[in-house]
Amino acid sequence: MRSDISQMLFRVIDELNQMRPPDDQLAKDLEAPLSGDAGRLDSAGLINLIALTEQKTAEDLGRPIMLTDEQTLSRINQVFGSLGSLADYIYRLMNESKNE
Repeated sequence: MRSDISQMLFRVIDELNQMRPPDDQLAKDLEAPLSGDAGRLDSAGLINLIALTEQKTAEDLGRPIMLTDEQTLSRINQVFGSLGSLADYIYRLMNESKNE
């Protein structure tokens, strides 16, 4: 499951990179910083990341998730700090909803 989530996030990055200039591409690396001081995403880029991730999770993994709820947004820098932290968060969300 974690590998599926990582691959889905790499596809999200591919789509985001189509909208970005060549010298401002996001790395397909789980350690790559996304938000915060070292991050490459501004607020509009973060919104696009969230929307595409929600869409791709439902389409590719068959499980809708919400990344704009109060729980997620209250920890935005931790959740969206890197692709790896986002992948871990999605994994936890999917396991929580599976157990309900």
